[in-house]
Amino acid sequence: MPIMPAFFPLIAAIMAMIASQIIKLTTMVVSHKRLHWQSLTRPGGMPSSHAALTTAIAMSMGLRHGFDSSFFFIGTVVAFVVIYDARGIRYAVGRHASVINHRLLPAMDPPLNEHVGHTIPQIIVGICIGILVPLGLYQYLHI
Repeated sequence: MPIMPAFFPLIAAIMAMIASQIIKLTTMVVSHKRLHWQSLTRPGGMPSSHAALTTAIAMSMGLRHGFDSSFFFIGTVVAFVVIYDARGIRYAVGRHASVINHRLLPAMDPPLNEHVGHTIPQIIVGICIGILVPLGLYQYLHI
């Protein structure tokens, strides 16, 4: 078995995450008119790299082992858990940070990160990246 197809799910997932982080950096440059390198490692923003990564894992497992395999089912469940966390719990944490920053923290304290969760559009774009990257790589490799 060639090395590349053996590592297809891992490579597809990493490529989807990198693609989403590059898109995130680009959208921040366009919207803020300056480059913020820390946006490559910070959570939150458009698109959701968590959604892209976990969707790519599930999609590549489906392509590699079949969409009726246990691998695909496990990948899908993990993707749902991560996406639920990004939308629900981490989004709420960001809203709480906003309230704390604007009402409770003294002006001299460093503000808490308010952008740790994701909106529905950010998640949808992340899911689309997580589907398209493995499909493209799968076609390219002719697995």
